[in-house]
Amino acid sequence: MKKGAARVGIDIGSSSIKLVQVSSSGEKPELSAIGLKSVAGVSSAAFSDTLKLLADESRVSCKDACISISGPSVIVRFISLPKMDEAALKGAIRYEAEKFIPYNISECVVDFQTLRKDDKENKLNILLVAAKKDVVQGRIKLAEKAGFSVSVVDVDSFAVANAFLGNHPKTEPDKSYAILNVGGSFTNLSILKEGSIFFARDIAVGGNNFTAAIAKRFAVDQKAAEEIKLHPPEGKGDEVADCAKIAFSDLLDEIKLSFGYYENQAGKGIDEIYLSGGSAAMPGIEQIFEEAFGSKPVSWNALEFLGKSAPTIDPKLAGAMNGSFAVAVGLALR
Repeated sequence: MKKGAARVGIDIGSSSIKLVQVSSSGEKPELSAIGLKSVAGVSSAAFSDTLKLLADESRVSCKDACISISGPSVIVRFISLPKMDEAALKGAIRYEAEKFIPYNISECVVDFQTLRKDDKENKLNILLVAAKKDVVQGRIKLAEKAGFSVSVVDVDSFAVANAFLGNHPKTEPDKSYAILNVGGSFTNLSILKEGSIFFARDIAVGGNNFTAAIAKRFAVDQKAAEEIKLHPPEGKGDEVADCAKIAFSDLLDEIKLSFGYYENQAGKGIDEIYLSGGSAAMPGIEQIFEEAFGSKPVSWNALEFLGKSAPTIDPKLAGAMNGSFAVAVGLALR
C-alpha cells in the first residue's frame, strides 16, 4: 500500500461477512476498523444492507474497497508460454484461456500475471485467472449498494496468500508452504514457495459439512448443531470428533491429491501446513490434519503484524476470532 493510503477488505462468505480497514500512515500497516456479522438466514437481496450495517457499526471511514470471489465460477491455471512481448502475450492469453474455461469466454473476465521468466527454457510462467462476468458484477454491485467503491476484485486464495506473506515476510526459500483457509462452504488452498504462488484451488468442503454431519448424528437443527460443533456437550466429545472425521474425509483426499500434483510438478513435497478461516477453530481439526499428514498444522493470526491503535477495535474480534480475517486482511493490503 502507498504511504498514507487506506483500504477496506471485504470478505463476503456464505456464513458471515468480515471486513477490515487498514491504513499505512505509520511505519507499518495499521488496523483501523474491524467487523464481522453473520449472514445465516439473510437473503441474498439483503446482503448489501447487512454489509452497510456492519460498516456503520465498525466505524469504517474509508470507502475504497477490495473484494474477492471463489468457488466454481473462478478458474485458476498456471501455464507456460514462449517468451513474447506484452502485446503478443495479451492475444495469446485469450487463446490459451479458451482451452481451460468451461464457459463461453465472452461470458468471462480474464486476467493474468507473469510470475517468473525462465531464461534457460525461454519461457514465461503465467498465472491465468478467469471468472464469470455475472458473478464478478454481482459482487461489485453488492459492495457499491452498501456505499463502497470497488477498486480491486481478487480471488480468495490469493488474498489469503497475501495476508500470510505479510505476516511471514521471511519464508525460507527452500520450503514449500501450504496455506489452507477453511471457510463455511469452501476451503481455499494456496501453495507458496520463494514468496510466490505455485498452486491454488478451492475445495467445496468446509465447516458447513461438519455442521450437517453433527445435525444428522444428534438429530438437531442447524443452529443447535453449530453450538455442538463449537462447544461439544460433556461426554460427547468423541462423537463430535467422529463427525469431524466423516465431514472432512473428502477434504483431506482432495488436499492429498493437490499435494501430490504439486510434488510431481515441483519435484518436492509440502514442508509446512498453515490453517486459517473461521472453521479452522473447530475442536479436533488440528488432530485430524496431523493424523492425515504426519505433522501438526500451524494456526496463524492474520492480524498479528498490523498495528492496532484505534480505540474502537473490538478486542474479541482482533483476538479470539483472528483466524477468520485472513481473506479480508489480504484484500485490504492490496
